[in-house]
Amino acid sequence: MKNHLFIRQAAGLGALAVLLFSGCVTFTRHAIPASRLPNQFAAPERSSLVPINFSVLAGNKPAEYLLDTGDILAVTIPGVIPPDAMELPPVIMGVSQSLSQKYYPPNGTFLTPGVGIPVTVQANGELQLPLVSAIQARGYTQLQIAEKIRNAYIEKGIVKAGNDQVNVSLIRGRVNRVLVLREDIAAPGPTLVTKGSTMLQKRGSAEVIDLPVYESDILHALAVSGGLPGVDANNEVWILRKSTLGENDAMQLKNLVDNGEVPATAVNQLPAHLEAIRIPLKLCPNQPIPFAPEDVLLHEGDIVYIEPRRDEYFYTGGLLPGGQIPMPRDEDLDVLEAVALAQGAVGGVGGTGAASVLRAGAGIGKVIPPSRVLVLRKLPNGDQLPIRIDLAKAMHDPTERIDIMAGDYIMMYYKPGEEFTNSALNFFNFAFAF
Repeated sequence: MKNHLFIRQAAGLGALAVLLFSGCVTFTRHAIPASRLPNQFAAPERSSLVPINFSVLAGNKPAEYLLDTGDILAVTIPGVIPPDAMELPPVIMGVSQSLSQKYYPPNGTFLTPGVGIPVTVQANGELQLPLVSAIQARGYTQLQIAEKIRNAYIEKGIVKAGNDQVNVSLIRGRVNRVLVLREDIAAPGPTLVTKGSTMLQKRGSAEVIDLPVYESDILHALAVSGGLPGVDANNEVWILRKSTLGENDAMQLKNLVDNGEVPATAVNQLPAHLEAIRIPLKLCPNQPIPFAPEDVLLHEGDIVYIEPRRDEYFYTGGLLPGGQIPMPRDEDLDVLEAVALAQGAVGGVGGTGAASVLRAGAGIGKVIPPSRVLVLRKLPNGDQLPIRIDLAKAMHDPTERIDIMAGDYIMMYYKPGEEFTNSALNFFNFAFAF
């Protein structure tokens, strides 16, 4: 009787082994081994990228300030400003006047020299002064324009030699007004984030910033708006050049973001004739910088955009807990690290004992851990490439330890031998317990 029972048990175990072996082999037999993966299908390297020299993000500041449209000057001319040569020049009040928009330097105010009258450089670059014709100021320094003003009044006989000291100082330099859109600003307030998960609640930001003309560049725009892009944004900056947009378009875009519109959606609503310039902040070693020095300079109406990382996830399934796991931005992630991040067993004990699992009605126990991983990789043409990985080999063979890329599906399975061994151990453990 005992022999008959043993034969039936052995036959049932053999039939189970056939089913286990056939299923897994059929599922993975068309997958390419990781050690034979062509280079064109490998994940792009992230850890090898190095930051650029951030000084190239700033424009070259001239040795002396050159005047142009929008500069506000303080001018004193003996006998004209003030009219009486014995009278003291008019005093410019030293009270700070705050600006309507965000200004760099922070809390920027008008620079107020002690004396003079305010004169603005007109749109044509000229200064309008009393008793003389307009004087062209564009491209001149303060000392040069003071000399031009002096000569103009001497030629008219208004100012006499010995009493011809003309003073010109800068009240406020011209600025470029730019819009900075960022999608790397976390939501306010504490948020509990579990290991391996990502923060889904966040908000964008939009700021209209006035940058002094010789500091109107990407480096200063980043410094004013929050610094370098965060880890939830791409390590790059986009400049959208204004061409034929109206005066109110930048403010309209800011209002869209302030009212809850996703910045990416708001940017996509801009006219197609905008010029887009990409400024990468990390490059491969010895790679030449792919933008020109004039590309980092910002002009009136330009839009600086920091784009979020979209679809930067890999997905897990099979014997791994199903989930969507964010990719690191600046480090490579190989298959062993991905499995560990997904809380899978890598070379360790598979789980609880067989007898306890069977008593709980959960099926086959996990005495031997699974070591077969199937990676489904999306190709540029829309197809997918199945890649077969042996975790046991990957522990000591670098060719099996491939890097994971965004969009990969990682599924873990038992090898036929592992599944058969687990079945046999659990079967005899169950028989012994019975």
